[in-house]
Amino acid sequence: LIFVGLQMRQTHEIALVTLTQMRSDASRELAVAQLNSEPLMAIYTKIEAGEELSAYDELTLSMQPFVFFNQFENSHFLFGKGYITEEQWQSDLVAINEFMAGEPLYREYWSNQKHIFRTSYIEAIDQSLAK
Repeated sequence: LIFVGLQMRQTHEIALVTLTQMRSDASRELAVAQLNSEPLMAIYTKIEAGEELSAYDELTLSMQPFVFFNQFENSHFLFGKGYITEEQWQSDLVAINEFMAGEPLYREYWSNQKHIFRTSYIEAIDQSLAK
């Protein structure tokens, strides 16, 4: 039984390491995709210059918060299943709070669209934002 217990613990640790690497890869791929996105970079350039955005620009921008919150919802799900540590989830909450503090588009999206996410995730984010 001790051997089986040790083997199960090792399997769990391997899963944690694999998930951490997969999350890191996904974040990096997302950042690279955004940097390589000419339409998205053109939109950010317009914003910086104070230019008016087209309907297409607005639609493109509206997808950014969904991707952001969807990625963190996945983290919350994995945390709830024990595949992400408390420390990692807390660092995710810090990132969410800091991003929400500086990005009105994301705050607006969360206010209007959070209902599409899992209830436990909504509660975790809202509780964190209220602190």
